[in-house]
Amino acid sequence: MKPILVAYATTEGHTRKVASRVAETLRALGRPVDLVDVAGPAADSLSPMYAGAILAGSLHLGVHQSALAEFARRNRDWLNACPAAFLSVSLTAVLTDDASRAACRDAAQQFLDVTGFAPGIVLPVAGALPYTQYDWFRRFALKRIAGKHGGDTDTTRDFEYTDWPALDNFAREFVQAARLDAGH
Repeated sequence: MKPILVAYATTEGHTRKVASRVAETLRALGRPVDLVDVAGPAADSLSPMYAGAILAGSLHLGVHQSALAEFARRNRDWLNACPAAFLSVSLTAVLTDDASRAACRDAAQQFLDVTGFAPGIVLPVAGALPYTQYDWFRRFALKRIAGKHGGDTDTTRDFEYTDWPALDNFAREFVQAARLDAGH
């Protein structure tokens, strides 16, 4: 059985947690998985041996990590030849208004346009607000932004907004939609 690639790039660590959760769910379904940080050396030696691929990256200041973009651009031919998904992790995905949803779609589309990656599934994933990891300036700026949107502003703790059961459902549906549950 060919493995599924779960490749990610992370800035503060939350996207690693998202990618790891997807990988755990896929493994629980009996699928072999390669979990790869695209900023590490393992990403340079990957080949088109996968039954499917899931890329995950976080959105910061309107763009996803350059390491993920470079990985997708460099491997787009074989990524586009297999069932694939893109998980765009951001705080914007926490918001439910039309403008925020459009911003999530636009940022993901910009990543796809720049890289040539054409996954069958693009999913915005609500991220985290790790105030305790930020320097004073970033904590202050994000507190103001969160407050403007009615979000959490207690900077003495971290907040995680990811809907873990929905992420588990995504992984199960990916396997079924890609017909990977038939041993491919």
